[in-house]
Amino acid sequence: MIKISEQLRKYFVIISILSIAFITITSNISINYFFSDYIRDSRSRDDLKVVQYVERVYSDYKELNSHSLMNIMHYAFSEDVVIQIRDKNNNISWNSSTFGIMYGMVDEYSSDEGKFSFRSYPLTYNNSQIGTIDVGRPKSIISNIEDEKFLITINSIFAIASILTLIIAFRSSNSISKKFLNPIYVIKENAKLIEQGKYKNLKEVETNTVELYELSISVKELAERLNSQESLRKRMTTDIAHELRTPLAAIQSHIEAFLDGVWEPNDEKLSVIHGEIIRLTKLINELSELSIVEDDEINLKLSNVDISSTLNNIIESYEPMFLDKNINIDKNIQNDVNFMGDIDYLKRIFVNIISNAIKYTNENGSVSVSLEQIKDKIKIIVKDTGIGIPKEDLKYIFERFYRSDLSRNRHTGGTGIGLTITKALVEAHGGTIKIDSEVGKGTNVIVEFNR
Repeated sequence: MIKISEQLRKYFVIISILSIAFITITSNISINYFFSDYIRDSRSRDDLKVVQYVERVYSDYKELNSHSLMNIMHYAFSEDVVIQIRDKNNNISWNSSTFGIMYGMVDEYSSDEGKFSFRSYPLTYNNSQIGTIDVGRPKSIISNIEDEKFLITINSIFAIASILTLIIAFRSSNSISKKFLNPIYVIKENAKLIEQGKYKNLKEVETNTVELYELSISVKELAERLNSQESLRKRMTTDIAHELRTPLAAIQSHIEAFLDGVWEPNDEKLSVIHGEIIRLTKLINELSELSIVEDDEINLKLSNVDISSTLNNIIESYEPMFLDKNINIDKNIQNDVNFMGDIDYLKRIFVNIISNAIKYTNENGSVSVSLEQIKDKIKIIVKDTGIGIPKEDLKYIFERFYRSDLSRNRHTGGTGIGLTITKALVEAHGGTIKIDSEVGKGTNVIVEFNR
């Protein structure tokens, strides 16, 4: 394993080396290419000057004699070229290098004509061609000291620039990687704090990088959710303890009274014990239903369900509760709305929503239930004029064990998993559930299914 800082530094240096190598190679190729063109053009111009000089000397002396040839040989030596003069039959009549060797001005090695390339030009006098001039120059483009110095200087500059770039890259990689990695290190520390359960001690992440900022926000939200789950679990423990303690205390007191002979067992006393046992059984059943949410997949027994009649039947079964609290029920249910779903789970969804509406609606309130099909969408809306849900609690309303109401009284108490199970069952049917609420004004529950 290697640290990310060292990994970044290594990549930074490798990229710098590759960039330098690419720039150096391409620059050398470009310089050599254009420099070679420049040298060729320059040689062509210089060749014309050589031809013009030879023609001028010939014109001055009217012939090629020892004096004129000596002048041409001196000129060839000064220009570092080889001059050959051919007659009209294309035979070499004079060569500057051979002439130079005769007079000891050019050594045999430097006059090796195999190292030269020749270009031929017409030799004219009085507007008529009297022969041909061959101008020979070294085959290598870099033929003189100045050219070599120029290329050596250019390559030296590239070499120095490469070394300086590597030094800068290596030194700057530390500061650059540190600046980039600091937010990651803070996020790492925050993750460790979450691991230790210190959800409220997270540090702020300062970064301009979008991905790191989004990651830090996700980690922060994860900490908040875990913190809320921890609070919910603690509160749930207290709630369950309370819910268990009350019926058990009642059962214990009744049985002790029977044993002490204070009370005689009769139908009334036994019915109280029976009621408390039913409460305990209901609580245990609700907790066991949590396995529905914990399961990765909910197995649906699909069939064609008449949602219209299902809703009507459920509402009718709750009529005694509506009458008991004098709650007005308003139905707006479209007929013959069918849906492929699990009838038992769909009933549980509607029962949970409608029972909550009754539970949290005060006396003389109202509850409305609507069902309509719009194209391939089935929408069920349950509205109540109940106590409502605080805005800050809405985002947690589907969390397991969460209850906005902390009173824990017998009318609104419970385990806080009803809506969690409802949401799981709705989503298992490919639907969505949404809750809008305002304290003191009521709650709207909106369920949508795709046909």
